[in-house]
Amino acid sequence: MDRTERRSSIIAVKDANRYLLYRDLGWGCDFFPNHATASSTDEDVRQLTTYFADEFGIPAKDFTLSHICVKDSEKPSAEHDGEVRYYEYTLYRASVTVMPDAWRSTEFHVGAKDCRWMTLDEMLADSVINKINHDVVAMVRDNLRLLPPLGAYGCWAEARSIPR
Repeated sequence: MDRTERRSSIIAVKDANRYLLYRDLGWGCDFFPNHATASSTDEDVRQLTTYFADEFGIPAKDFTLSHICVKDSEKPSAEHDGEVRYYEYTLYRASVTVMPDAWRSTEFHVGAKDCRWMTLDEMLADSVINKINHDVVAMVRDNLRLLPPLGAYGCWAEARSIPR
């Protein structure tokens, strides 16, 4: 029996030691860029590339996505009065080769998104992020800390595929 109620693909993009987040007004929380997971990895990458380019104001030619891992999570849902829900997260790393000018501030607005850069420690210290999304922050921390050094723009500039 498949208990997963939601499959989401998460994009981690890093500037020096901070990660890109956006404010979700419905949740009242900052999240990593994310989109519903497609049925195949190739289709997922296509959909995520379009979503990331359109929603975050970065041309698709200026970044690549690398699949990192898939992780299941079981947690109380803030939307459903603490009822336990099941999630499957697919993590991708965005390797940015040209940083958009708008992204150069700690907090900025692109399209309909209010965005900010935060460190993992700042996310874990934020009571709302930690309560709602601790599992995703921990997945990013645990799976991206051993990646190669940052590129010229402070973002991952090499698109190496990580074995699954």
